[in-house]
Amino acid sequence: MNSHSIALFLNLAKWPIALLFAGFLPAAALTFYDLALLSPTYIEFFTQFIAGLFTYLFVWLTMLRHSRFTFLSTLEHEITHCIFAWLTLNKITGLRATLRDGGRMTFTGASNWLISTAPYFFPTVTVLLLVAFVFIDSSWKAVMFGLIGVSIAYHVTSTWAETHHAQTDLKESGFVFCLLFLPTANFMCYTLILSYMESGFKGLGLVLHSLWMHHYNPIVLLAAY
Repeated sequence: MNSHSIALFLNLAKWPIALLFAGFLPAAALTFYDLALLSPTYIEFFTQFIAGLFTYLFVWLTMLRHSRFTFLSTLEHEITHCIFAWLTLNKITGLRATLRDGGRMTFTGASNWLISTAPYFFPTVTVLLLVAFVFIDSSWKAVMFGLIGVSIAYHVTSTWAETHHAQTDLKESGFVFCLLFLPTANFMCYTLILSYMESGFKGLGLVLHSLWMHHYNPIVLLAAY
C-alpha cells in the first residue's frame, strides 16, 4: 500500500463517508451531550478543565479575536496537515509558518481530502497533551486538566477563525462535503477526548455504543430523516 492507493480509496469513499457522517449528526450531538456534558461532572478535576476552557475563551474574545499575529495557530494548523499527510503514507518535504502571511506544508505522494480537512476537526494540541497525560505524576493532573480545557477552547476558536469562504483547504475538499462531514467529525473528536479523560480507553467504547444506540432511536431517526 502507498499514498496513491490510500488517496484512491479515500476519494472513492468521500461521498459515502460524507453522507454517513451527515446521517449520524443528530446521534453524534446527543452522544456529545450525554457523555461529554453530563458524565464529566464526575471527573475529579472537571472544575479545572472548565476553568481552563472559559479562561481561554475570555482571553480570545477580549484580546486575541482580531489579532493578526497568528504564528502559533498557523504552525499548529500546518503541523496537523503534516500529521495526516504522513499517516496517509506521504513524505513531508517542507513546513513554513509566518507571523502574518499564513503558512504552507509540502509533501510528495498523493493528496487527499483527509489531509485538507484535518485541522478543522483534529485538535492536535489536545491530543499531544493527552499523550503527556499518560506519563505525568498524579500531582500535576489538575494542571493538565486545565491545559486540556485551554487547548480545546483554542481549537474551537482557531477553527472558527479559519473557516471561511476563501479558505483554500475547504475549497480543495469542497464546501458541500465539508458541511456534511465536519460537524459530526468535530462532535466525535471532542466526545472521544472527554470520555477518555473520564474513563480511559473503556470510555471510547462507551462513546461508540452510545452513538449507535442514539442513531437507531426512533426520535433521532425522525429528526434526521
